[in-house]
Amino acid sequence: MTRNIIFLFLASVVFISCKKDNSEVYTQSAKDAALGEVLIVDVLKQILYTSPNFLIDEQDSIINGIILSSEPEVSDSAFPKTITIDYGDGVTGVLGKMRKGKIILKINSGTVITENLEVSFENFSSDGSSMWGNILYAYNPAISGYDGELLNNGISIVNPNGTMKLNGSFSLSKSSTSGTVDLMDDIYDFECVTSGIDFEQTSFDYNTSKKHVVDFSCKDYIISGESNLMPYEKASQIITFGDGNCDAIGTIMLEEGQQKNFNF
Repeated sequence: MTRNIIFLFLASVVFISCKKDNSEVYTQSAKDAALGEVLIVDVLKQILYTSPNFLIDEQDSIINGIILSSEPEVSDSAFPKTITIDYGDGVTGVLGKMRKGKIILKINSGTVITENLEVSFENFSSDGSSMWGNILYAYNPAISGYDGELLNNGISIVNPNGTMKLNGSFSLSKSSTSGTVDLMDDIYDFECVTSGIDFEQTSFDYNTSKKHVVDFSCKDYIISGESNLMPYEKASQIITFGDGNCDAIGTIMLEEGQQKNFNF
């Protein structure tokens, strides 16, 4: 009887310890690195969704409430041009994302889809997260996609949680058109080598170890893949993004075996 009581006591201690370990898995850097990735993809999708038709026909300047303009005008043969994608006080997209403010891009020819895109922002936000800084999406025909760089000091992201930063480089290579000509269901492979500071002001390195699959038909884009995350003075983490579902759930795994899910 005594031995059974001791055994149950020890089992309870182990169980409580495991619960405590899992509760102490640091999640902020993982959430914020994923948020940065989602926003980088979201900006590119918005550019490809709105700009090509506008540059073909200047009359096509309002798309589902989004207003486009060009300086010089589209009818002017001079380049470079600065294209402004203006969401005003708020436009809700087909997948339910609310965007406000302006995405501004500089182009050097009339073909947006196959050229370098120099992007900046003016009071732009997507689903409550504002973006500041500059992104270069350099078109790479070898991957039918883009080699990207977060320019200068990278991008800053601001929302009610505070301010976070992300710096580094990335690539988006198109892997599928899903058998249609509609870019809204295109699929890309995403890879990155980045560093940043999360909303709790912890610095981190975030590098892809297995390509992330990014599906334009999913609201939060990332549906699979894996990255190594190293938050400063905390345990290194392996971040996995599921098995192809649009559920916006990632999993943090530590070397010691603890793991914890998070939403992004």
